[in-house]
Amino acid sequence: MDLKIKSKTQEFHVRTCGIIIQKNKFLIMRVNKTNYYHIPGGHIEIGEDSKAGVIREIKEEIGCDVKEAKLFAIYENFWERKGKMCHGIEFYYIIIPKTQLPMKDYERVENDKGEEKNLEFKWVTAEQLIDIDLRPANIKELLINEKYNNGLIHIIGKVENQENY
Repeated sequence: MDLKIKSKTQEFHVRTCGIIIQKNKFLIMRVNKTNYYHIPGGHIEIGEDSKAGVIREIKEEIGCDVKEAKLFAIYENFWERKGKMCHGIEFYYIIIPKTQLPMKDYERVENDKGEEKNLEFKWVTAEQLIDIDLRPANIKELLINEKYNNGLIHIIGKVENQENY
């Protein structure tokens, strides 16, 4: 069971995400043709730690095994969506796959707990990220400015009226 709580006016979740870097490119994704991208990952399950969760999510979404997962950022995220106050705690890991991934953009369908999702994966450089809506924006800025190898970063971010986040 995913670690998330929802009511009519509030939502809380805990997620874990994996940043994969190959040949100076980042693997980003979007789900169901949304107008924005994010880092591959998903909800942590109750009783699961964030590292085990990111290893599981990378296997489920990308289909690869993880050689190494290094925690790089913890992000406390606050935003409003459709009049609902949302709060997320997100763990971002630098992922080294056991084998190198093909450097091509692709799509696949994932069955996520009975819900079919169209996943679109794209390899992009830091320079290309500047013009891409990658959320959360704080993580995007860290990737563009190569701040992902400087030790653990703790971010508290508040976004006003972030629809479709």
